[in-house]
Amino acid sequence: MGGGKRTIAVRFFGGAGNYTDVLERFCKFVLAESPSEAAAIDWLESNTRATSDDGIRRRLTFLEGIELLEIERDPDRVRLTQRGMAWLSETDPAVLYELLAEHVRGFDTLLEELLDGPETDAELGDAIESEHAEVDWNDSSGPAQHRGWLQSLGYVDRSDGLNSLTDAGRELARRRTADAPDLERGEFYTQSELEAALGTNFGAYIKGINPRTDENGDLEFIVVKAREDGPYGDDLADERFTYIGEGLPEKGDQRPTAANNALVEQADRSTVPVYFFYHPADRDELRYEGLVDVVDAEYVSRDGRMVYEFTMERLDLEHPAAFEALTESVTEDVDDDTDEPPLTDDDEEYTTVQRRVRSSAFRTEVKSAYEHRCAICGTSREAPDGTRDIEAAHIYPKRENGRDAVRNGLALCRLHHWAFDAGWLAIADDYRVLVADRPDLEGYEEFAALEDEPLQLPADEDKRPHAAFLAAHRERHGFE
Repeated sequence: MGGGKRTIAVRFFGGAGNYTDVLERFCKFVLAESPSEAAAIDWLESNTRATSDDGIRRRLTFLEGIELLEIERDPDRVRLTQRGMAWLSETDPAVLYELLAEHVRGFDTLLEELLDGPETDAELGDAIESEHAEVDWNDSSGPAQHRGWLQSLGYVDRSDGLNSLTDAGRELARRRTADAPDLERGEFYTQSELEAALGTNFGAYIKGINPRTDENGDLEFIVVKAREDGPYGDDLADERFTYIGEGLPEKGDQRPTAANNALVEQADRSTVPVYFFYHPADRDELRYEGLVDVVDAEYVSRDGRMVYEFTMERLDLEHPAAFEALTESVTEDVDDDTDEPPLTDDDEEYTTVQRRVRSSAFRTEVKSAYEHRCAICGTSREAPDGTRDIEAAHIYPKRENGRDAVRNGLALCRLHHWAFDAGWLAIADDYRVLVADRPDLEGYEEFAALEDEPLQLPADEDKRPHAAFLAAHRERHGFE
């Protein structure tokens, strides 16, 4: 991203505090009509106080610049991007904030500044100018335009010329500023600069794979470095690429070191941010490439030895807080007070990589909620290599786009996962096990013994199966 970031957040229509109300109506029009640019301008002139075509075009260009809209020339049309549709599907302010912060300097600076207390627009402008001195940030109207968007998103209140954070704004600010490294994609960093930004020490040099733990010894993040002269091929610039694990050729087969195992674990379930850096052969600094997801891990033969081959995919997430928000959304996706939550995720709500992060978090959170024991039989079989026979099952099936929400999940052993998906077993609203009445089929006697047995539930009631998902599963398999 680097120098491509904007310095000014262009106002939208409706006045400070109301940008998103008008924007939502406009985006619904764009989604329904895929209008020409002229038709989009006409709509804004008819539905707002806009009087200048140039002013409207400036705002449309800004929305295109933050990747909310796409303005196509051939054919002439305006349409929402995938991320624009994700915001419109729920008008989640966090989604729009991420777009603004990703493409415009200063938004995180304002949040951090307001954590210390209310400030005027001028004081906020001074903070941005100090933080981003490299771009000569001196537009006197800039702070008000940033603040107007934050007001519209519900993160800032304004009274008597002072701006202060709302509860939602304070929560967002703490999440985005707490221990968050100040890194920009495309920028080069020395080892000492990275150690300062990430709050860690790499020792004599930065190795290829660097797992880092918190004060409790839990994995907190992973730094991955690829050298230009390393064994990676020509695909590192692609959205998806291959990364070879830790272990020099002269030492033979690569081993399951702590570093290799950390990436293997991320391939199974994305639990922490993975920062990716590229090290050119002709300089000492490393170029930050952004967050990546470990899609797959294989132990394969390559050039006469066994190596760990990791498939990595670049994440369209500028900030680690966005990663954390996606994983947290798995546990927060179904409200206790929701009588009939949607069974499926909106097809347009998440990008492919965002879905993978949520899917990985689903597996982790479900198995953890049930303490890695089968909800039906209570077992937790462990293999000699330490892996457990526990899987995270969707109640309303994943193949039908069932939601990655903890309350749509059960931790099950392989046998009972298969039986649940196949329709041998279901769960009543009072969390008793139901068994299909098929005594003519082999296997019935084994499953019949489970009839009316209570489900072994998470201690946290907010993570227990929601009745809507259980009812949908019973209906699919003829239990009701």
